[in-house]
Amino acid sequence: MIDHPSSASVDAGLLNPGWAASVVAGMTSDHSFLKTLLDVEACWTEVLADVGVVSVEQAEAARSATDPASYDLVALAREAQGGGNPLIPVLKAMRSRVGSASTSLHMGATSQDIIDTALMVMSSRVSASILTDIKTAVAALIELARTHRETPMVARSLAQHSLPSTFGLRVAGWAAGLAQAGQHLEQASAQLPVQWGGAAGTMANLSGRVARAHRTGRLDAGITVFDLVDRLAEKLGLQAPPAPWDTNRLVVTRLGSALADTVVACGKIANDVLISARIENGELGEPLAEGRGGSSAMPHKQNPVLSVLIHSAALSAPGLLAQLYTGAGAANEERPDGAWHTEWPALRQLLRLAGGATQMTTELASGLRVHTDAMRHNLERTGPLLVSERIMAELAPVIDAAAGEAGAGKSRIQEVVDRSLAEGADFAVLLREITPDTVSDAELADLLDVAQYTGEAATLVDRLTAEYEEWSRA
Repeated sequence: MIDHPSSASVDAGLLNPGWAASVVAGMTSDHSFLKTLLDVEACWTEVLADVGVVSVEQAEAARSATDPASYDLVALAREAQGGGNPLIPVLKAMRSRVGSASTSLHMGATSQDIIDTALMVMSSRVSASILTDIKTAVAALIELARTHRETPMVARSLAQHSLPSTFGLRVAGWAAGLAQAGQHLEQASAQLPVQWGGAAGTMANLSGRVARAHRTGRLDAGITVFDLVDRLAEKLGLQAPPAPWDTNRLVVTRLGSALADTVVACGKIANDVLISARIENGELGEPLAEGRGGSSAMPHKQNPVLSVLIHSAALSAPGLLAQLYTGAGAANEERPDGAWHTEWPALRQLLRLAGGATQMTTELASGLRVHTDAMRHNLERTGPLLVSERIMAELAPVIDAAAGEAGAGKSRIQEVVDRSLAEGADFAVLLREITPDTVSDAELADLLDVAQYTGEAATLVDRLTAEYEEWSRA
């Protein structure tokens, strides 16, 4: 027989190493979310106490019942099945702790108000932590890009050598992608709203209570239901929307999209590192840490586990985002019958993946080992053939003029390229044979120097790093 786990051991992330050791693991735990649910209830009671609708003593009683350690998470999770959401048993347990003050709890609210608002509070806090990591990583990448703005390496397209480039330009591209994702997340998280609509989104219960408080003189006549919701939003650090958003789930999909963008941007970096860290490539190495990267069966291995776990997150995030969009598209009437419920685990997992991926990407960017000798070696493996594009542009017209035949240069250079690839013959020697003497050996050598054919790579590094430097340090 398997015992049920204790509350302290629930949701440890044993099968989720990509986020289990991250800062956001604790911020998104069941324990933390329970605390947020309790805090939202207490904050609402405090708002009502501030304007005289309930007593200060009732608000203090509500606040005293917000310690999640005094609740049984496993029991609450079981009981949540009875009402279809966790707030119902949580509120029941909270009311039992505040005694006579229980009538002040949950006034004019419904379960969705508390759960949605708590999810927004959690998302806001986690997003702030993720943004800190993103900016740290972008700043590290900017420094790395500038260090290697002219470090030559081979660019690859469709997994094959294409043209010479610089490592700095590749890193600047990483920085730009991650910064753009961070800006998207910054915008989405800044717009997270409180949700407060009551049972059907009409605010009827709260409106009635406010009207009675006006009649009895307990509430200033100038204070409306919207003023109260605005005060709650300010207290929780959220935005005050013009109306409840019960079944308009674009708030959630917008946030989910920004989180997925973040994971995707981290995944791009990790994918490049995974390829470049292969033994036969050898251009990059992850930062070393004691006990990390070892194999249970092969002692010689040093696995790039940071990149592996980031890559894993990038593979998982799209499905979670799709779940959020599926739920949003299936929302119906004034309370979705199941679609809303599917958001909760998907959104939390996206927060966790983004938090874990950015934390690991920060470490990766800050300690990446760059092997410039391997970059140069790989660049030279294809050799002058890498600049055949340049040779075609520069020498074809010269050969045309010498031969007195339009198109002769292009066809002869192509024949030389084909022979070099097929026979392994020296491209430079073959090219010298078909190039007119008007082009000196020195001029031909310059044209064949792969390190001199990186275009505007260095300038592009400067432009990209300048674009995001200020944001990364804000």
